[in-house]
Amino acid sequence: MQADSTLSAASFRLTGRRVLLIFVGFFGTIASADAVLVASALRTWSGLEVASPYHAGRVYNAELARARAQEARGWHLESAVARVGTGATVGVSLQGRGAVPLAGKDLRARLERPTDARADRGLALAETAPGHYAGRVEALPGGQWRLVVEVLGADGVELRRERRLTID
Repeated sequence: MQADSTLSAASFRLTGRRVLLIFVGFFGTIASADAVLVASALRTWSGLEVASPYHAGRVYNAELARARAQEARGWHLESAVARVGTGATVGVSLQGRGAVPLAGKDLRARLERPTDARADRGLALAETAPGHYAGRVEALPGGQWRLVVEVLGADGVELRRERRLTID
């Protein structure tokens, strides 16, 4: 039995051609895997977070002033998201100082994907009771989302709140 194993080992010869084929096969596999991963990354990249980072930097002080004005109003906004079938409902409660419901406000909301702006969903919020607003979005996949609620006024956005959430 040992004669057969020595014979098969002796019949295999490592030649320069075989080493070249092993070398090319190994690095060809690595290069192919890299090409697939790079193509996938480029295809799924959604782009920049803001259209002009320079402009975003220039309006930074204005954003800080807007945030201070929002805090000075003393408004309180609470939100809840509930899964309904394949979609979801968004409920918002808006109160002023002293827990007084703020009725008749114009609210808009967006569900944003933190990793892909192409999947963002906007929804209209309608007042269901004084200070309570609700809206529905259809066919919402599960995962990480950012809920952005804005209260619009004559001067633009009077209040903006963001909340990170996971939808099952």
